[in-house]
Amino acid sequence: MALGLLAKLLMTRQLRFEGGQIELKNIHMTLVPTFFIGELTRYFYNEKQMPQLYLLSWLWGFKLVGKVKEQFNLDTPSKVYNLGMNLAEAMGIGLYKTYEYQPGKYTHFIIANNPFLKFLKGMKTTEPIDYFISGCMAGGGCFVHQQLTQNIETKCRQRGDPHCEFLTGTEDELKKRGLWDEVRRRYILDKIYPLQKRFYDAFFEKKEDEVLEEIIEEALKI
Repeated sequence: MALGLLAKLLMTRQLRFEGGQIELKNIHMTLVPTFFIGELTRYFYNEKQMPQLYLLSWLWGFKLVGKVKEQFNLDTPSKVYNLGMNLAEAMGIGLYKTYEYQPGKYTHFIIANNPFLKFLKGMKTTEPIDYFISGCMAGGGCFVHQQLTQNIETKCRQRGDPHCEFLTGTEDELKKRGLWDEVRRRYILDKIYPLQKRFYDAFFEKKEDEVLEEIIEEALKI
């Protein structure tokens, strides 16, 4: 499916590799090596700043999916979700399988071959550790569920589970499933959420670039 999407984008020139740049429908992209995300995760883990990594990834996912939705004129949550997951797979962020999906509530999916974990060898953890994917999916999920969402990794190969399993959900859905308190604890959400909300609101006012630097500075001081 990912190869078919890439072929279609290339043939229609919606994806272009020209002049030393990569453009996806006028969105400038770069290819980021997986070891960089692995080392980034290791750094934030050692610095005990994993909630900050989650927020930075949330901002990245939110901005990217917001731009994709706008540029591709995706007018339904299902179109946003399908293209977003196919793009994630095409970008090399693992092979995705959706278990359940209800627009406006939650998305439940697994990644069978998380590409970043091979660069985290030797790291012992009793908790799921992929805050990068969790953050990206939570940020992008805001456009799928049309409200501010969070994501929690419930199974993780790094701690011995057979695969990495994630749930993106609204606050109501996460509370319903008994996961909200864990989300609040894991991401220090009482401090992170106000920063997410500020960027969320600014985006729809087309003022996100005005607040981004300030939000990152505040996050790194938590």
